[in-house]
Amino acid sequence: MSAQLQWMITRNTSSFAMKKRNVNQPFNTEPLHLTNRHSYKFNTMIHRNVIAVEPSKDKNGFIMVQKRKNKTFKPRESLVRTHLKSGPRHTLAKLRNVCTKGGYRKDCKSAALKRASALIRADKVRVSKKAKPAKKAE
Repeated sequence: MSAQLQWMITRNTSSFAMKKRNVNQPFNTEPLHLTNRHSYKFNTMIHRNVIAVEPSKDKNGFIMVQKRKNKTFKPRESLVRTHLKSGPRHTLAKLRNVCTKGGYRKDCKSAALKRASALIRADKVRVSKKAKPAKKAE
């Protein structure tokens, strides 16, 4: 079955869609979703090749998740997780190369890079500024 036909069937009945009043674009709670918007482009259930970004457990880098094209009917074997943790510039370059040269969803490249850079930014430890000592009165 094609992805367009699957989308037409499941777009109004998906259990992951969160429809709210006065919101034009509903949200989506799928596990591998890049933008959390309920749309055809970012849906991870209907497309054969999907790339996603997850936070790592050790707060060092992020995890790139790829869905194999040939294991679509075996969900447990279809996901490949790769931990990227060799510095922000190097890991984002690796992710960009996988999206463009690896054949994984060139149209989702910018969303994957935004998600990965947000995760890297969130992992940084913020150092609080030290208070200046008070001057002694003479």
